Amino acid sequence: MTAPGFRNTAILDHAVRPLRRYLDEDDVTEVVINEPSIIGVERHGGWTWENEPDLTLEALNGLARAAAAFTSQDVTRETPICSTVFPTGERVQLVLPPVVPDGTVSITVRKPSTKTMTIADFEASGLFAETKVATKRVSPVEERLLGLLNTGKHVEFFDLAVRSRLNILISGATGSGKTTFSKGLIKLIPENERLLTIEDTRELVVPHRNVVHMIYSKDGTGTAKVTAKELLESALRMRPDRILLQELRDGTAFFYLRNVNSGHPGSITTIHADSAELAFEQLTLLVKESEGGADLARDDIRSLLKILVDVVVQMKKVDGKFRMTEIYYDPAGRHAA
Repeated sequence: MTAPGFRNTAILDHAVRPLRRYLDEDDVTEVVINEPSIIGVERHGGWTWENEPDLTLEALNGLARAAAAFTSQDVTRETPICSTVFPTGERVQLVLPPVVPDGTVSITVRKPSTKTMTIADFEASGLFAETKVATKRVSPVEERLLGLLNTGKHVEFFDLAVRSRLNILISGATGSGKTTFSKGLIKLIPENERLLTIEDTRELVVPHRNVVHMIYSKDGTGTAKVTAKELLESALRMRPDRILLQELRDGTAFFYLRNVNSGHPGSITTIHADSAELAFEQLTLLVKESEGGADLARDDIRSLLKILVDVVVQMKKVDGKFRMTEIYYDPAGRHAA
């Protein structure tokens, strides 16, 4: 498969050479670069990390420019996001500073699937090993979570909620400990997951190796006037296990919630509100601000939000100390919505 663009691919072929031996392996599905000199390789058995000294920052910038030029695009500090392809058909997502930290370049390469399988092949591969009949009943995991919550075992509740990839919304006023608590939850995410963070100022601390931090322009300022929605669109092409948006605000909130629920659950994010119930009200207003939600009825929006958001925690500062005053978790209501 040959992608459109100029025919002289010698520069790009040379720049891709350190990646090529991984891309040519049959069981490799994804190759990522989060920082110079290190390649992340996803095979069917999980991620491995390889040292590639030739992939200096200069080499990565050259690779990004050549890959963008192959499809007649530019990637610069002013236009730091680019979706392109390699001549051999791999899909490529490029993200440069100032969206990612200076001194780094994010490159995500997804191999096209060439294997065709019969239904019998799928069965032999174990595809149906964990298949269950879809019902509206509360699942065993949800029952366990309810039990932990009702008996005050909050540490175990949040540990299981994060590992079970529930979407968690942290509500509270400014200075109530929302971001501090979100950092604690992020530490519970399994270390083998690939995380993408989206913020307007770098605050989230993520101990995981496979992470890309992205910054959007607040109020349209900065060299690259990139919006949170544009970063979300890019993130969906960067093989995330979870996308962590620092705060839900404006119409981007609806776009985010819809997309984390369509293949990337396990969201941890924050919102400004004074109670768990008011957090849903605030989310309803944000959805009404969005292009996709402006014409939806409020009752329909509320029903949808009860499906998309699993847990709401309310944070407050009481006598100078952070306190969690409410936890909303209603799996039965979610199934009935």
